[in-house]
Amino acid sequence: MTGLATSKRWEVLTSHEDLEHQFEVELGVPALAARVMAARGIQSIEEAKFFLHPSLERDWADPQLIPGLMAAADRLEQAILRAETIAVFGDFDVDGMTSTCLLTLALGELGASVVRPYIPHRFGEGYGLSQDALTRVMEDGTPDLIVTVDNGIASAEEVRWLLEHHVDVVVTDHHEPADLVPTGVPVADPKLVAEGPSHDLAGAGVALKLVCELGKRLGKPNLWRDYTEIAALGTISDMMPLTRENRALVADGIERLRTTTRPGLVALAAVAGVDLAEITADSLPFSLVPRLNAAGRMGTTDVALHLLLASDPAVAAELAGALEQTNRERREIESQLAEEAMAKVEATFSPDERVIVVAGEGWHEGVKGIVASRIVNKYHVPTILFTISDGVARGSGRSVGSVDLFHAVEQCSDLCVRFGGHAGAVGVTVEASQLDAFRLRLMEVLAHLPEEQFIARGEIACVVGLEELTVSSIASLDLLQPFGQGNKHPLLAVSGVCMRGRSRVGRTGEHLRFVASDGIHSVPAIMFRAPEIERASECDEAVDLVFEPTNETWQGRTKPKLMVRDIVYRAYPKNPQPASDLVNKLFAAADASLVAGVLPDETRYNASKAPVESTLMLADDLDKEICHALLGGASPLPAQQRALELLGQNHSCLCVMATGRGKSYVFHHHATRLALKEHKASVFVYPLRALVADQGYHLAYTLASLGVGVALLTGETPTDAREQIFADLAAGSVDVVLTTPEFLTIHVNRFAQTDRIGFVVIDEAHHAAASGSREAYAQLPSTLAALKHPTVLAVTATAATETANEICRLLSIESEHVVVDNTCRENLEIEDARELRDREAALVSLVASGERCLTYVNSRDQAVRLARMLRRAIPNLSDSIGFYHAGLSREARLRIEDAFRADDLSCVVATSAFGEGVNIPDVRHVVLYHMPFGSIDFNQMSGRAGRDGAPACIHVFFGSRDARTNERLLASSAPLRESLVGLWRTLLVLARRESDQTQTVSSFAMANADIAEAARETGIAQSLDEGAVSAGIAIFKELGLLSTTGYGMSRVVHVPLNPSHVELERSIRYREGIHAREEFHAFRDWVLSASAHELLDRIDKPIVPTFGILV
Repeated sequence: MTGLATSKRWEVLTSHEDLEHQFEVELGVPALAARVMAARGIQSIEEAKFFLHPSLERDWADPQLIPGLMAAADRLEQAILRAETIAVFGDFDVDGMTSTCLLTLALGELGASVVRPYIPHRFGEGYGLSQDALTRVMEDGTPDLIVTVDNGIASAEEVRWLLEHHVDVVVTDHHEPADLVPTGVPVADPKLVAEGPSHDLAGAGVALKLVCELGKRLGKPNLWRDYTEIAALGTISDMMPLTRENRALVADGIERLRTTTRPGLVALAAVAGVDLAEITADSLPFSLVPRLNAAGRMGTTDVALHLLLASDPAVAAELAGALEQTNRERREIESQLAEEAMAKVEATFSPDERVIVVAGEGWHEGVKGIVASRIVNKYHVPTILFTISDGVARGSGRSVGSVDLFHAVEQCSDLCVRFGGHAGAVGVTVEASQLDAFRLRLMEVLAHLPEEQFIARGEIACVVGLEELTVSSIASLDLLQPFGQGNKHPLLAVSGVCMRGRSRVGRTGEHLRFVASDGIHSVPAIMFRAPEIERASECDEAVDLVFEPTNETWQGRTKPKLMVRDIVYRAYPKNPQPASDLVNKLFAAADASLVAGVLPDETRYNASKAPVESTLMLADDLDKEICHALLGGASPLPAQQRALELLGQNHSCLCVMATGRGKSYVFHHHATRLALKEHKASVFVYPLRALVADQGYHLAYTLASLGVGVALLTGETPTDAREQIFADLAAGSVDVVLTTPEFLTIHVNRFAQTDRIGFVVIDEAHHAAASGSREAYAQLPSTLAALKHPTVLAVTATAATETANEICRLLSIESEHVVVDNTCRENLEIEDARELRDREAALVSLVASGERCLTYVNSRDQAVRLARMLRRAIPNLSDSIGFYHAGLSREARLRIEDAFRADDLSCVVATSAFGEGVNIPDVRHVVLYHMPFGSIDFNQMSGRAGRDGAPACIHVFFGSRDARTNERLLASSAPLRESLVGLWRTLLVLARRESDQTQTVSSFAMANADIAEAARETGIAQSLDEGAVSAGIAIFKELGLLSTTGYGMSRVVHVPLNPSHVELERSIRYREGIHAREEFHAFRDWVLSASAHELLDRIDKPIVPTFGILV
């Protein structure tokens, strides 16, 4: 399967349900937050408590654990006490500025006489203690002591020079030490040792440690707590891991920031449009931090530093305004440079290249790293962007995945003037004339790396359903704050959703806004700078989304929203799948399979009967063979076995079992052994004509292997076919007949004349108990008497005591011969999505999971249409989706069943033809896409789910609109009296047009569609359609009112011009149609008003009497 499951860009963390449950129960953590915590490796309740409640009092380590910090504090304490001039020297990034700010302010509070802060100028002086920067420091007057913050660990030469000029130095830094660590001066850096509690501090954190220690010594032990919000800014901006100490520092700092009165921070927030009271750690990189960083990028660091140090609100407001203008300029320059650089890349880049090297004259030095990152995000290869000035190219590079870009550049060192950095980012200077050679060498170096290294794998905390994304669940993620490096705001994913209402937004249309929908739930979403925007905006397929969840408030209303980070598309299979050939042939012939009509074997199944020497076979051996043929390797359930024992003793019985527990096995087995041992025939009576066709199809071929013949007899069976079946029944080539109560009652003498009926089954026997509304059931006692009192089996899942008593009375069943299996199918659950507006999206989302899904629709054309839609919407499963209906050939149906059983097909869209006899126990999802035509269909379709006992779900997608559709379908197949009257009048009009005065019978040739059109044109019957005409003519033929000759386009209708009066109720087909509509109307009223609990009760448990044999 493609999509998120096979994406190389994303890794879904492993879930730990037991831990999640512990966090929920013992700590009261909401479910979604608990899932994220467990997935991210929090392994105990104690660890969770520490994580959820960061505390500086608990987690702030002793400053003396940082190597060199005590010596640094000694020298600074001395400088304060001696009233020496102290210069604080930082860096032009935000960590350097905040380090400089907090140490400058704290030294003043601790009594230092003169403290002068310095930030190097990016373009004129460069990073660290450069000679140019130190010259500027000296020009203000030689200080007694220079203390570095966020730099200095690699400044051995510069420190030596300062010492030679009688300036003492204290170095505080947090970067990795190498060969240029200064000597002869205090050097405080947590990374001077391999590990320690303060190992991950930023430069601002190290400076705060120094303040903490100095405060203890100089009578202000809590002073350091006044600067945690400044240190938090530096920690977050420098992307330091929010491990225990940093987490506590940032949490405390954010709390202080929300109530700060520092004029600089208040003014900066004002120009940024930020409400400090609502600030969070993960919002800082998008609000305050970029504005402070802009000063460093644009060469105006003094403005940012003075703003942070400002004590006058008016001055702070002026500086903040200037900084905001600088940031606007930075954005404009960045946008312009990005446009120019992207254009160059698009014109020259080939997808098989492993690196991008792009250069331009005069490109701005301060934003080239940002633009390089944007190119990396689009093309997913390492990128170095150079700006050329005076023949020298100075580049900033960003890597991707696990590619060590520093090591790669190192192998091109002979072409470089200088270079530096680390695995993920580099700075490179080369002669402009060497750029092409540098690019080719770098491409050659990177070409030898494995492809996996170029894949940046992001972390997805968990895959969720859209229904889980509520305002409260998203808000619960704030329990995991503060977010930052090592504890980023969790990215979640949803799988198999549709992007509804897509639109391109933004000045250039580069952002995509849409609604993520699974058909049942929907959440607004937006993706900024969406790659492949054209594809995304036109995508009707199911996709997987990676996103950051957020709550958005607009006009006083708060709603969930998805900030999408990636759209993961699903691709068509590259290689043939196990069912590819089957599926391709199936859909190639799909339209032909929709043609309605009676197939040769729809009334009489002529399966070749296998020869079975049953009369010579021992009864036990025969039962075993029948069991194996019907159940495979499974054994009968106790209730099934008990019922078969009673039937074997010629006791009529009632069997009450839940849907899916195998009631039909009992009568299939007994009818087979009766035919083979005693050559007796059986009659299976179903309440609806549609059930007869659905049940008989597979039964015939199953029993054929045992030498048992099966046939169907209903009001739809043509006269000549009826006669042949009765003849075959008498002759012994038909052993089982499936019929309706009306047909059996009217033709009981024909059945009796065969003198073979030894077994009668009343399926869905609760209908018989309500015989007051159905005469044929009320006549069962006399019908059974006419058949010489055969053994009777009544089966149902719905027989309360009163119903069971009535069944027993009608069928002469003793109470001790009532078998009850009250097992509840607890593995089933129901998803109640009635009246669903976007059920196509709901079905797509469900099928996209790849779990075995059986979807029921109400017509052949809907089965084909829906399956085609699913193949388009889920391309990766296009060769695993099929359809199934009665219009398919026997061979095609068997191949589909086998492929579904073997899991080569994951989804089948079917009519009720996919029913009894299709034994696939591990269906995980049954979807009732359209409303079934009655409670029997509802029960049997739903009962297909989870027959293996594993969890399974029935999804109810239909609604009141389906009821109207079903009414139209029923009106077509079982027309109402008024429709039949209108049809008869139309036929008479058409016949008389063709007659002369001497004829008693008039004949005409006309297709059913044309007859329906004639009825509408004459105004006789406006509601007739082609199907109703076909059904009506069949009813009239059954009543002897007309006859036809020929077939198809050659059919001729012969109509008597002076017919005698005939009651419609004499037609079995008409009466069966009435009962089908009555059944549907009763079901419709119940199913649209029942609760979800009542729906499930109907499926997963039987309604049993208070008497009988409980097995």
